Amino acid sequence: MNRNTTAMTLHYLARALLLAGFAFFIVHLVRTGNLNLYIASRMQFIVKLSALGLYAVAAQQFYAAIRTWMDKKSDELSCDCNHEMPSTWGKSLLLYGWFALPLILGYAVPDGLLSSSMASAKGVQFAPQQIVKPSADLSAQEDTAPEDTPEAASEPSSSTAVPGDSNEDAALDILFPTDEFTESYAKFGKMLVQQDLIKVTDKQFIETLTTLDLYRTAFIGKTIQLSGFVYREEAMGKQQFGVSRFAISCCSADASPYGVMANFGRASTLANDEWVTVTGKLETTQYNDIEIIQINVTKVVKIAPPEDPYVSPDLDFGLE
Repeated sequence: MNRNTTAMTLHYLARALLLAGFAFFIVHLVRTGNLNLYIASRMQFIVKLSALGLYAVAAQQFYAAIRTWMDKKSDELSCDCNHEMPSTWGKSLLLYGWFALPLILGYAVPDGLLSSSMASAKGVQFAPQQIVKPSADLSAQEDTAPEDTPEAASEPSSSTAVPGDSNEDAALDILFPTDEFTESYAKFGKMLVQQDLIKVTDKQFIETLTTLDLYRTAFIGKTIQLSGFVYREEAMGKQQFGVSRFAISCCSADASPYGVMANFGRASTLANDEWVTVTGKLETTQYNDIEIIQINVTKVVKIAPPEDPYVSPDLDFGLE
């Protein structure tokens, strides 16, 4: 058996081990329930399928290694794929090292949640990109309403809003003006504003916060409830902290922190990165000379991190 045959066999074995290592790592994440720390929920099925593909290619490379080892007539360092394999051990170590390093780190470094340190590096955006104000002042309508008269008192008032009537619809249209870009948020806002308690769910976390920000005038004084980890910046007051979540579209590499400012008298009792559910009234405040929404917290419940700590854009939003 010549030297080229041995080198070829080792190349095939190295590739088989690397491919199998990545496949085993995916299976490990699935079995431990930690795949959602790396991959968005809607992408996990594809990643699981890729593990099967990696297993198949690893098996093919392992078979090629055995076949090359048994074939004593092989005298060329070629893989029959129109390119040559690395000609020196140094180049081989460099090439396979690029693939081995992330694999080793994946097994060696404990799985963990993205936290305040990453949020600080990326920056939590408390300031909205846009604010949509009511197209008219409801109080102005009330001021122009005709005064009560004995004749009017004997008749049902046309200004009394009954759910589903034209007066209420008109009032909602004033609170939620829309264009082609905000139509879905306006429709969603009309539904939210009629709720006694607005719960910011994981499924529509981003969409709900965006709606509250766009149409803040309509939601001032409403009771809001949401969950997230405690996040702080130096510019915050002693009673302020951010209730934040990381949003991912594909994987943790594209994670972006979303959050709402919270004001709580006992904020000092909450540690950074601690997960909480807060309930309180929505208001506005000034932060870095910009008006932002804030929750004046009336209740805080400390919770364990959810099984799926990250949120993703709701692809069905606006399609209902």
